[in-house]
Amino acid sequence: MAPRAARPDFPVHQLIVLSICRLVEPIAFTSIYPYIYYMVAHFHVTKNDAEIAMWTGGSIAAFAFAEMCTGMLWGGLSDKIGRKPVLVGGLLGTGFSMLLFGLAPSMPLALCARALGGLLNGNVGVIQTTVAELVPKREYQPRAFSIMPFVWSLGSIIGPTLGGMLAEPVTHYPEHFSKGGLFDKFPYLLPNLVCTTVCFVGAINGILFLDETHPELIDKPDRGRDVGFWIQDTLSAIFWRNPAVKNNDDPSPDHPTETSPLLGPESSPTPPGTPPSSSSTLAADSRPSSSTSKKPQEPINAWTPQVLHNVLAYAIIAFHSITYDQLLSVFLQSPASSTRLRSPLVFTGGFGLDTQTMGVLFSYQGILSTFFQFLIFTPFVHFFGVLRTFRFVAITYPFIYFLTPYMAFLPHNNDGLLFTVIYVVLSFKTIYGCLIYPVNSILLTNAAPSLLVLGSINGAAGSVASCMRAIAPIASGWLYSKGVENGVMILSWWAVGLVAAVGGVQALWITEEGVELKDEEEAGRAKVVAVVAEDALRNMEPGELVVVESSGPGDLHVRV
Repeated sequence: MAPRAARPDFPVHQLIVLSICRLVEPIAFTSIYPYIYYMVAHFHVTKNDAEIAMWTGGSIAAFAFAEMCTGMLWGGLSDKIGRKPVLVGGLLGTGFSMLLFGLAPSMPLALCARALGGLLNGNVGVIQTTVAELVPKREYQPRAFSIMPFVWSLGSIIGPTLGGMLAEPVTHYPEHFSKGGLFDKFPYLLPNLVCTTVCFVGAINGILFLDETHPELIDKPDRGRDVGFWIQDTLSAIFWRNPAVKNNDDPSPDHPTETSPLLGPESSPTPPGTPPSSSSTLAADSRPSSSTSKKPQEPINAWTPQVLHNVLAYAIIAFHSITYDQLLSVFLQSPASSTRLRSPLVFTGGFGLDTQTMGVLFSYQGILSTFFQFLIFTPFVHFFGVLRTFRFVAITYPFIYFLTPYMAFLPHNNDGLLFTVIYVVLSFKTIYGCLIYPVNSILLTNAAPSLLVLGSINGAAGSVASCMRAIAPIASGWLYSKGVENGVMILSWWAVGLVAAVGGVQALWITEEGVELKDEEEAGRAKVVAVVAEDALRNMEPGELVVVESSGPGDLHVRV
């Protein structure tokens, strides 16, 4: 097999493979939104329609709490066995839980299936870590870290579409699905079956084409990747081979032509002043151990003040951002107030929008998010800077929460003005969300003291964020209901706005002065002392070199 080129500073191919793995999850997770309300009603676990919201919120909380419990575990495990096995395992676990969810005969078992999905999936932190290791140079990070939110936005458009089209197929497609069959007994199995298939396809994509990125495990054997390389080479030979060149006419190393180089890959020269014999001897002396000679590493303190500040910021963002969507949905669908709104503090109201209109509004958010991440995010952050962008968004975010409920004072007989304001508010909220998550990930990555603990850090951040996402809908929903009962609808909005304001103040303590990564320091001190083109211990692949580096007296490191 031909030797592989070194990974570029911005590895487009690997980011595409990782994006395909990432696309699977939003499709699977958001596909339940169109039918979860009717699925709860189908199980007949509620006494009235008002309790359905509690069970739908419970399905979200079950996944979030379970993910919180295992997020650090999966992040720490990825530091030990590698990013790729954990990521692939998370995709397989997601697919398995979706299949169980579709086959659940009761709501408690459906909740257990959702919780199982959270327990088996720790890919949020692992994917962030993988992106950081694929693109370590800071000038490329805004572009790299904007890709995954863009992929999530794309998946959040595809997922609800699949769920809405494939749920209850016996009712919607009676010509293809008969009553009394499997899909009549389990009316929500079909969308979950499709999502399970998508998860397994994503896992196969990861096994075949995703490289390991852990600094100490990059060179470990990977049979799945070897098969992927064989597939790539075979397809390249089929589609890009020159048909005019026959097998008998192919020039080979044994039959040089006029244009053949005088020095082939196997004849790579050694640096000037390095005798071949001494180079080969040095390589032979250092290779028998088949391991790198390193000084004992001191334990790395992962939880520096800047890491803790960024994890806390991530938790605050997760709390108030997921709450906004829930509150806005209830607010826009609530019936309009029958009394005239006078007091700026004591009022209730809504707009009574139907589900189709709400679907259009949420689709608009997904489309705008996809457009912004793809075209605007990278130049925007490059112009204003990562830290400046983060602080501006964090400080001004609370105003969205404080002002949104006052849309209730808009005249309800002017649809043009009403929907103009709604779309403006949704645009600000969507753009702020597109900005703050990626830049927070960049700051967290740059604050990490070493790439060797980045998996644990992102795992912990994911766990804390999952905890906030589980608590926030319950707390804000309770506050909203109490506020409406007492005529103070702004209670929940302002409470969430205060949480966002705390995040804005806390952002002032975050800096970009992260600790330099230890593996980069070690690489910077390494000095090449020999380059060997022939290895006395084994036959080498064409173009392969043995490079002997020294980080200090008596410390030699051999790499191929």
